[in-house]
Amino acid sequence: MAVSPPATFSLSLSHFELYVRDIAAMEDFYTRYLGFEVTDRGHGAAAMVFLSRNPRAHHQLVLNPLEPAAATQSPVDHIAFRVGTLTALKSLHAVLTGSPAELQTVSHGNSWSLYFRDPEGNRLELFTDTPWHVDQPCRFEIDLGLDEPALREFTENAIRDLPGFGDAGDWRQRRRAMRRGERA
Repeated sequence: MAVSPPATFSLSLSHFELYVRDIAAMEDFYTRYLGFEVTDRGHGAAAMVFLSRNPRAHHQLVLNPLEPAAATQSPVDHIAFRVGTLTALKSLHAVLTGSPAELQTVSHGNSWSLYFRDPEGNRLELFTDTPWHVDQPCRFEIDLGLDEPALREFTENAIRDLPGFGDAGDWRQRRRAMRRGERA
C-alpha cells in the first residue's frame, strides 16, 4: 500500500547550492551587488561560502568551489525546501521510501535533511531545523526511523563538541546584532 504525503504540511523554498569556478568573484558579486552577507565558511582550498540576506536563515545561497559531478555537469548542486516540522519530514521520508528515489538522510547539525533526485536527476533536499547551531559545513548520517526524542538526543550528542555549537535562537540573535553593528 502506498503511503500518502501528510494532508497538510508547509514546504517553502529555502536555498540553492551552486558549483562555482571563481569563488572570490562570486562572493564579491553576491555581497557587493545583491547585499548578501557571509554567514559561515568552510576551511581550506575547497571551502564553501554560506550567504544570506535573511537574519533568520543561516544561508539562502551556498557557493561550492568543487567541480560538479561529471554525471550531471549542472552548476546546481541541489535545491532545498524547508519543511515545517520534524514530524512532517519523517512523514515525507515514509512517502518517498516507496518511490524509486534513492534516499539519503543526514544532519547538518542545524538541520535534519533528506536528499534525493527527481526523475530527471535534479538533486533535492527536504529539511527541518534542529534547535541548535554549529559552524558549517557539517554532515553526518541519521536514521529518520528513530522516534523524535531519540533522534534529538543522537544529533545533540554528535554535535555538542563541534565548533560553534549552541542554541540556534542565540545564534540568530547574535547575527541580528552584528547586522545592526552592535557587539554580540
